[in-house]
Amino acid sequence: MLNPGERITLIWHGGEPLLLGVDYFRKALELQNSLCTETKGRIEHAIQSNLTLINQEFIDVFREMGINQIGTSFEPIANIRGPGTKRDSAWYNRKFMEGINLLAKNNIGWGFIYVVTRKSLEKPVELFHYLTNFKMSGGFNMNPVLIYGEDKDNIAITPIEFADFLGAIFPEWWKNRHRYPDVNPFKSILGNYNEQGRNLSLGCVDSGNCANSHVYIGPEGETSQCGRAGDWQINSYGNVLERSLSDIFKDPQREEFNRRTEYLKDADCAGCRFWELCHGGCPLDAYHKHKEFMHKTMWCEAKHVFLEKYFEPVTGMTFNVNA
Repeated sequence: MLNPGERITLIWHGGEPLLLGVDYFRKALELQNSLCTETKGRIEHAIQSNLTLINQEFIDVFREMGINQIGTSFEPIANIRGPGTKRDSAWYNRKFMEGINLLAKNNIGWGFIYVVTRKSLEKPVELFHYLTNFKMSGGFNMNPVLIYGEDKDNIAITPIEFADFLGAIFPEWWKNRHRYPDVNPFKSILGNYNEQGRNLSLGCVDSGNCANSHVYIGPEGETSQCGRAGDWQINSYGNVLERSLSDIFKDPQREEFNRRTEYLKDADCAGCRFWELCHGGCPLDAYHKHKEFMHKTMWCEAKHVFLEKYFEPVTGMTFNVNA
């Protein structure tokens, strides 16, 4: 049961959630309307999709769910995205373009994530210009590719390579930031530098507070801290058919994430002037490398290098909340 002032956002994520079929979402909406009468208006929905299966039926039910913005991802480089072992990129690109055109026809907003791979490193500025030519309403974010097993396709990158990729693009964005306002991580970093620790806008990977804000719910009702924790079958909080969300958020295992934030401040991250921007990074990235949470992540290095080598010299700004 939610407290009167609280809201809950259900993020439909995958894999590809549209594989569930349109009737699944109709049933979810039906159950919400019949069972959640006391929380009407306080439950919101968001969705991430690759858009290759989107059609008018999906859009109609999403509107009923209050969804007017869809998050997606896009990859223009051949042989990275697409169905089948040979990666049918032509099919993927065609379906993606059809999808965004259908969203535009229905006045549904969209933004996307661009995942930076080894193949991206060859032409960062060219990719930036290509991606900014989309007439999206939600902007886009650039994230490094995360490989959790064998790198069969040789697409993994190092933190330094990711920092240099962003650094190659940043001067171009800085000169044209009013023309391309919604490009991240640049926009969010600039906003946080302007705030200097007062009202920082941080995603879950940097907030140091994910213990109190997120829960993953799997196909059978199993719960964990987030999607990756669920995939790796760690931090199991039980099943929503047997435990309330209130109990799940009070699970003692969550305290480890809070302890991590306090621990890192005096350990791996002691003395770091970017602490307020990073908090040691995502606990699951730390777990992937160390098989425990009490470490900063390798991607902290990418943030530090980008800020000191590129962002601060170009902007003339310095981040120091104690100044």
